[in-house]
This record gives sequence, structure tokens and C-alpha cells, in this order.
Amino acid sequence: MTADGRAAPLVWLLTGDKGGDAAQLRLLGRALGWPVVEKTLKFNGLYRLPNRLLGASVLSLADAGGAGLVPPWPDIVLSAGRRATPVARWIRARSGARARLVNIGRPWGPLAAFDLVIATPQYGLPPRPNVLPVRLPFNRMDASAVAQAAAAWAARLATLKPPYLALLIGGRARPLRFDTETGRTIGRLVDLLARGLGASVLAVTSRRTPPDAADALLSQISAPLLAHRWQAGDTSNAYAAILGLADRIIVTGDSASMLAEACRTGKPVTVAPVPFDDGPRERLPRALLGLLPRRLIDALHAAGWIVLPRDITAVWRPLARDHHVHVLGEPLAATTTPPDELPAVIERLRGLLS
Repeated sequence: MTADGRAAPLVWLLTGDKGGDAAQLRLLGRALGWPVVEKTLKFNGLYRLPNRLLGASVLSLADAGGAGLVPPWPDIVLSAGRRATPVARWIRARSGARARLVNIGRPWGPLAAFDLVIATPQYGLPPRPNVLPVRLPFNRMDASAVAQAAAAWAARLATLKPPYLALLIGGRARPLRFDTETGRTIGRLVDLLARGLGASVLAVTSRRTPPDAADALLSQISAPLLAHRWQAGDTSNAYAAILGLADRIIVTGDSASMLAEACRTGKPVTVAPVPFDDGPRERLPRALLGLLPRRLIDALHAAGWIVLPRDITAVWRPLARDHHVHVLGEPLAATTTPPDELPAVIERLRGLLS
């Protein structure tokens, strides 16, 4: 019940197999403070069809009945990602258009289908009244989990002297190129920074890191180094431990989620730029878009007819401009933690039902 005696609004979270998306949805659900029900979606092969064809439907669900999409219908549906969009729109139709739809990130459909779209700059969404731009995703590590992991790992650092420079290594993410050349370039710059600071490097790779690129990157680091490579079924919690142990954090510039988690620690953050792929598969769409007027691009994008290439530099460059992050290879300068946008977002979400 709310403070004035009314029934509290019901929130549904549509989660799938993307851990980063699910984490953001859960965080927003908790912050709202209303009853939350998580609906786990499993998809069949039809999810590959364009959302324009799927429309407002559950055709792409492997087990629509098992997902528990039945009354009472929610007041707010929180979703993220292309696959969930047709399902969210179907729920709204079944609720008699009463349910409010909120999407995190690129909606992969007409913007007008949502009451609110919360998106970082990397997606290039056009300005619209229902588009709420945010600087960073809402990903953040639980502080107690980070502290516990750091304590468990502290003994492994016995031979390494502080300060500790964490290196969070991502990987391939279109339209970026993360190959051996990229790895070597980042490795050389990390080594220069570490030796300049007299720091030890604590490196951790991710599921997306190409092994050869990781080899090339780590081979360039002559500073004291502890490297942990991701592997399936790994329960070491190295990522959280290294975040907790670090005095400064370097994040490869391919992941807005990793960047957000680093920034939310309150520690100084450095971004290691990752170059764009210059192959024809990536060049051609950019060239075609360059022939169209911006107003037409925005109209097609808002209507869900086109999707712009992701530009992760649009996330970290404004942060660098405002001295919230440092760019690897540039002169070291003081930075401040980006403001937390979550309270303003929660206020906007609550306003949907006012």
C-alpha cells in the first residue's frame, strides 16, 4: 500500500539471457520500492525476425504460458533489448493499454510504442519527449560483494606493491575492432601509465576477450602484473575483487556497462579507446547514412525503420570532456565521479503513474 492507502503499483521486469540488462532492470525495480515480479523470457527461433514483423506478440517466446504472462496485468513493464520489445507491447495490449512501457537502451521499435525510453548516447536516439538520455547505464557492483571478494583475494597480492592499477579487458563489440594490434597498443599504454605511477597491474579478461588479443595486450606489460583470464564456470569472483583492490581503474572502451561499474566505485577511471572496424561491413552503413539529412535519419530512427550503428565513444568522450574519466595515452589529470542519475530517473518513472 502507498502512504495514502492506495494499492501500490505492480511492476513487471522482462528479463532474458543478458546479465547486464537484467541487473539494470532489477536495480530500477528495487529503487522504485513497489511490488516487483520478474518474468524470465525464453525465446524460440522466431526472435530473429524483425520486430516490425513480430509487432505486439509473443510469437517469439518458446513457452509463453510458462513465462507467467497472465493477469493481474502490471502498471509498469520494464524491459531491455530487442527480443523483449514485442512481448512488452503485447502485455500493454492485453492490459487494455493501461500498462506503462519503459525500455532501457535501444528499443528496437517505434519510440512512440513506449511511454519512456532511457538510453545512453551510444545509440544516437533522436530527441523526443519520451526519450530520457542518461550518461551511463545503471550497472553497479554491490559494495559488500566487492569488499568480500577483495578480502578473499588480498593474499594473492603479497608479492605486488601498491598502488594497484586495475585493468578491465573487454573484447569484440560491433562496430569496434578488438584484435592483436589493438591489444598491443593498449598494453603499451597501460605499461607506460603503470610505470609512471610506480603501480602494479591487476588485469582481468572477460567472456568477450579474444585470447590472441589478450596475449598481445599482456605481453606488452613489463610492470608487476597479476592477470586473471576468464573461463567458463569460473567462480573466483576476480572481477569484483580487482575492482575492490584497485587504486585506479582502466576500462577498455568497448563496454558502457564496465565503464559504469568502474565509475560507481568512486575511484579514478581511465578509458582505453578501442578503434572502429574499418572493414566494408562497417563502412557501408556509415557511408549510406552520411548521404541522408539528419532530420530524415531521426524520423526513420524514431519510427523504428532503421537502427544507427552503436557509438561507444559518445558515452566516454563527454565524460572525458567533463573530467569524469581520463583517456589512456593523454596526460594524467584529476577526475571526479559522475553524478548519480538514478534518483532523477526514478522520479521520472514514478511520474508515469501520477
